[in-house]
Amino acid sequence: MALGTRLPELEKNLHVNNGTFGVLMSLGAIGGVIAFLFVGQLVHRVGVGPVIVVSIVMMYALMAFIPHLHRPWIFGVVNILCGGFWNAYNIAIHDQALKRQLLSGENALPQLHGAWSTGTLLTTVLAIIITAHTTLAWHIDGLLVPFFILTMFSLSRLRPFLIKGSIDHEDELTVKISDILSMLTHDRLIGLAYVCGVMVEFSTNDWVTLSSHQEIKASTTLSIVPYLAFLSAMVVGRLGIHKVLRIKPEAFWIRLGSSVGGSSFIIFLLLAKFVAPHSFGWAFGLEIAGFAIAGLGGSFMAGVITQIASERSTFPAGVVVAQLGLAIAVITMIIKWIVSFVAQTTCITYGLMIPGLMMIALSQFKSLGSKELRV
Repeated sequence: MALGTRLPELEKNLHVNNGTFGVLMSLGAIGGVIAFLFVGQLVHRVGVGPVIVVSIVMMYALMAFIPHLHRPWIFGVVNILCGGFWNAYNIAIHDQALKRQLLSGENALPQLHGAWSTGTLLTTVLAIIITAHTTLAWHIDGLLVPFFILTMFSLSRLRPFLIKGSIDHEDELTVKISDILSMLTHDRLIGLAYVCGVMVEFSTNDWVTLSSHQEIKASTTLSIVPYLAFLSAMVVGRLGIHKVLRIKPEAFWIRLGSSVGGSSFIIFLLLAKFVAPHSFGWAFGLEIAGFAIAGLGGSFMAGVITQIASERSTFPAGVVVAQLGLAIAVITMIIKWIVSFVAQTTCITYGLMIPGLMMIALSQFKSLGSKELRV
């Protein structure tokens, strides 16, 4: 995620415009589709540990090349591979969290997502401190080595607690590719709701620094601040969702978060764009507010909707994550292309209106979520 703070420099390295860069960034979804078709079953067969280890080794190796790339087609290939291994890791870690949640009765998914956002927040703070003093290559490669060592050390300590693979293959539930694809056909509501809930997050990861840098003319360092505000709000929401679910049911928070978060995202970003020529301070403040409120409103969507999908499905947790992932990978790639086209032909702010409208649309999913308190 440290790379997300320095996307303007990556775009400059590749010598491409906003539209082409957006398409290149979306290509990771192709690797995701491949992973989602097979990795859920693989996790169920061989266990969480082996899948996570292979995924991490390959992700770190590929990421080390990215700051040194200057040819767009090579970056596209590397991004596809990164997308595949990242989603393999994602499926495995979610399988672990869902089964832990089932056994303990705790809301483990929002806490998992909160821990991820906390890590991203820390890398963003670091980026603000060092961006003006180091190159893209030193920044990324310098982080990869210590974080790889820490990750592998953590896995070695967690090994006794990681879910093992299925031993008795005769009694296990057979899962076909058609079952993985069923989320796109038989349970469209969940797949579409998930995309609407997370598209602001995905688009922010791709465009927030470019938006601040190009739309309101923030410096390379200051352009990271709206991303910091977004991630801070995500951490607060994800780590606190289990508390508010005791006050109001998840259906209430899904509607409130999506309507307020999406509306604020659109209104504040549009205001920032139109105010920017007259007052950088006001524009910068509005941009920070827009991303922060959207981050808080959408912070818990991925975890809550994944939990709903798991409760509605008869398949293993890893397969459920793969079903959701496949649905969002296909739809997200198309939407990212549309956002990239709008960003290139008009401006980034207008392109970001698309995920904002999708978040608002989620508030109209009346049947999504329990209307009873989770104790």
